[in-house]
Amino acid sequence: MKDLKSKLQENIKMAAFDIDGTIMPFGQPIFSDGIKQMFRELKSKGIYSILSTAREFVTIGNFLEQLPEVNYFIGANGMFIYDVQNKSFVYENPIELNDLKILYVALFGKEALTGEYEKINKFPDLESLTVTDLNWCYHSPNINKNTWFLSPHHAKLKPMDFDIIDKNHIHIITLGSYNQEATNRLEKYVKKIIAKNNLPLEVNSKWNKGVFITPKNVTKFHALELLAKKLNLDAKKNLIAFGDSTNDYEMLINAAYSVGLGEHDPNIKKITKMNAKPVEQDGSYLALKELGIL
Repeated sequence: MKDLKSKLQENIKMAAFDIDGTIMPFGQPIFSDGIKQMFRELKSKGIYSILSTAREFVTIGNFLEQLPEVNYFIGANGMFIYDVQNKSFVYENPIELNDLKILYVALFGKEALTGEYEKINKFPDLESLTVTDLNWCYHSPNINKNTWFLSPHHAKLKPMDFDIIDKNHIHIITLGSYNQEATNRLEKYVKKIIAKNNLPLEVNSKWNKGVFITPKNVTKFHALELLAKKLNLDAKKNLIAFGDSTNDYEMLINAAYSVGLGEHDPNIKKITKMNAKPVEQDGSYLALKELGIL
């Protein structure tokens, strides 16, 4: 452990954190005092801090204001890198408007474009579709807005409108489902649609009630690699990553050191070098202390 601590203290220059289930308990709106202190200490140590999440500019809410020391925001599972301190994009790989339209019509039918919602005949395992630009979250008809994830953002929800969505900044597509079995069927169905229409999109990752769709080859780790190069660092040597779910796999496997949290994904313990205490106990912060990084 002593040799490991020395190696990490020497090499770790970047710390990337998933948010939900990693540094924020699911459904909570405010970071704990311990997590806020963690980011202050990372800054004082000269370690770049990164939020690496499926959240984007709408559902990030006020999290960046709560953590003013954060250096970079990697959102939409790696579709963009945003320099928080300088308020500018480092990198962005948005979805093309026409590709979104093709997918939407394939999922909901042309009736969804004309407002004939009563005629919609969508795939039974598909509950909803949401997609965001910089300011709004656009959604399919009859969506459940009262989930723990969407409830705080009611004021920023709009019915799908291809005429007003910002075509230059279309970020992650989220397809909601009902349970793990339904999600598995939905994933297969969506993959067929993407292949049939030759769309430059893919199922990026999934959870028990839905799938994320992004441009091909988008991952959190790919974005972290790009960021590391910009900072004259190497993600495989200088990065510690923290995560709890399937969209964290690549960064946990490829980072110099990885810390897993949570019990809901059994694979996390298999692919990480350390399993931290629960998010409710500020497990990420405690892990950084135990490893001697803070």
